[in-house]
Amino acid sequence: MDEKRLQKRYAQSLFDLAREKDIIDVIFNDINNILEVCKDNRELNIVLKNPTVKPLKKKEILFALFENSCNELTMRFLALITAKRREIYLKEICEEFIEIFNAYNNIKVVRITSATKLSEETLNTIKQKIEAEYSCKVQTEEKINESLIGGFIIEIDDKQYDASYLRKLNDLRKEIIK
Repeated sequence: MDEKRLQKRYAQSLFDLAREKDIIDVIFNDINNILEVCKDNRELNIVLKNPTVKPLKKKEILFALFENSCNELTMRFLALITAKRREIYLKEICEEFIEIFNAYNNIKVVRITSATKLSEETLNTIKQKIEAEYSCKVQTEEKINESLIGGFIIEIDDKQYDASYLRKLNDLRKEIIK
């Protein structure tokens, strides 16, 4: 089975169960927590992807990490994916769950890359314009890239709006060359 489809199916199943039990926000917080641990802990990823480590041992590790902070449904889900030997996809399943959650709640994730940290006023203006354009809630992710010189790049869905000085200089350079 295609890995992406597999990840989406597990994430969708967990989301459907959480919605049925009316604990979507609780499970979302659990999944965010698990995702952060997976992103920050290289050793955990190595253990989860290691085929020589027994599923029972992986389950014990996951339970030791999350049992005190996660809902029972989340823990049962972790037990299921380790029993089915799908723990190697844990990080990706969590990412898929967050995408499903965002789509369900009409939330768009907007990535803003700028040369310097943008002011709250500028961020709020960008958020308001995107919310009005797309009729949705907006969650921003900021990134600093000093090579842009100034301005910013906004990425939403599969679209990109480049208002950076670097792009403007490159466009000007192309015009001069012509």
